[in-house]
Amino acid sequence: MNKTEFIKVRCTLEEKQRIKSKAESTGRKFSDYCRETLLNGEVIAVPKMTDNEREAIAILQHTGRFYGQVSNLIKVKDERWVLITKNLSLCAKEAFKRFYDPHFRVDDEVYKVLNLKRDDR
Repeated sequence: MNKTEFIKVRCTLEEKQRIKSKAESTGRKFSDYCRETLLNGEVIAVPKMTDNEREAIAILQHTGRFYGQVSNLIKVKDERWVLITKNLSLCAKEAFKRFYDPHFRVDDEVYKVLNLKRDDR
């Protein structure tokens, strides 16, 4: 079969070297190896995130930012870190419920504790 079409793929020099190395280890030409991999290789598609997943991730990210402050409170032996950590763990728990159950609604108190608006995603 006459091959007349080209497919260009951008990659780093390191990636190109790795692909060439894999092609050589199979005893195939670079273009044959790439073509076979593209035609017969496995591609794992990542589904788009749902609104509830985006909301949960936004809450978890915001929760994570507060742990830096908790670290500072521990360093200066401020006992408020215990209550703050408890509140953060409850916020994370709510976020995980939201992540796995699209019908679960995160309580407004979580947004208040994290100083976060519902549309901050």
